[in-house]
Amino acid sequence: MSTLVLHSIAMSPYGWTAALTAAEKGVDCDIVPIPEAGTPERLKLHPFGKMPVLQHGDVFVYETLAITHYIDRAFAGPVLQPLEVKRQTDMLRWISIVSGYVFPLMNGLIKERTAAFWRGDAPDEAALEAMREPLAHQFRLINDTVWKQPFLAGDQLTLADLFLVPHLHLVSTTPEGQEALAHAPGAMAWLERLRARPSFEATNPLTLRFG
Repeated sequence: MSTLVLHSIAMSPYGWTAALTAAEKGVDCDIVPIPEAGTPERLKLHPFGKMPVLQHGDVFVYETLAITHYIDRAFAGPVLQPLEVKRQTDMLRWISIVSGYVFPLMNGLIKERTAAFWRGDAPDEAALEAMREPLAHQFRLINDTVWKQPFLAGDQLTLADLFLVPHLHLVSTTPEGQEALAHAPGAMAWLERLRARPSFEATNPLTLRFG
């Protein structure tokens, strides 16, 4: 059994963030299916029924920011949370941006693009069109941040990058994401840097292409 267990599903972007963090620290991590939503077993792991949940021996941690903080502090390896106050502030701001703005929009777009699989219906083209400008706005912000520095919080990889990359990679498989990336070369270069890391290859759940 690996050192860490993540109770999650393969395509959870936050589960992927936790797995990326473990990989960057060089810690073995297994992903095991989380119990079905609404069951007592699920609520025992997370009081709000969300995912992922980290298990390290007798220690259980839920909420991805807490999970990644725990992995970074509990194990040796590269430090993923800068000590310098400005860089740490930048990291925390970006994690907040991902959770508050990036995830709702990009996850909503991906769900709309995959509507035929989970809703049994074609995507709502009006809804997709309405997402284009907010998506472009987010890509411009990312692009402006990483245009003159390699990572979101400066010269070193931090948890902020590991929070963002699953969302950008998954949305880049949609036509809307591809269009936004085409106008954000800094964001594209940042995404390629993250994709080139061994942690990405080791944890990437699958490659998607949506028409």
